[in-house]
Amino acid sequence: MVIWKEALYVAGLTPKKQKRIMNAINKKRPVKNAYLIMAPSNEANCVEYVKANQLLQPYFSKRENVVYGLAGSEEAAQELAAAMVCSAYVATGDFKVAPYLDAKDKAGDSP
Repeated sequence: MVIWKEALYVAGLTPKKQKRIMNAINKKRPVKNAYLIMAPSNEANCVEYVKANQLLQPYFSKRENVVYGLAGSEEAAQELAAAMVCSAYVATGDFKVAPYLDAKDKAGDSP
């Protein structure tokens, strides 16, 4: 199950391609050149980025996947994840990115 946050960070994708990728992921279809920045599966991590096709694996289909960002390349995903971590640190003084982004999403702030 994939949960897309309202305040979704996007890098390296046109709005049309973003919509196509999100639809394909929701329908559990493979996609090319898409990376997701997600809430970490390990509490010790800030965020994690994975290829979108990894969501087709049984491990990911059994858990709730909260997506904070979508990128068109691995480099864009790395830069986007770094920007998310930096903005969380500047705002809170801590590296707990997921709670910061959840609060930001509830407040309706966009990236």
